[in-house]
Amino acid sequence: MVSRSTALAGSLRAVAHMASRQTASTYNEPTVMWRMRRGETQVALAVIAPSATGASVVWFVNGHPIGMREFPDWASAIAWSDRIRHQNWSAGWRLAPEDE
Repeated sequence: MVSRSTALAGSLRAVAHMASRQTASTYNEPTVMWRMRRGETQVALAVIAPSATGASVVWFVNGHPIGMREFPDWASAIAWSDRIRHQNWSAGWRLAPEDE
């Protein structure tokens, strides 16, 4: 009969071997891509989130969802979010400090 400590030691060796292999890093949570302000009262932000078929971007003004777009992959969603941020900049919006 194998003692529990021997079994545990064996499983730790297997984990140590697995840890040496490179694995892809993933993050599957909604993420705020940017926050912007215009004047003292207007705040806009964009959130990217995983979806069943890729990723979605939802944008908000003053806490109200204004729209949503779905994309086949994260790269497309991020690129579109960047375009909206640049468009907002042209309309007078400015990036909000990170600590807001």
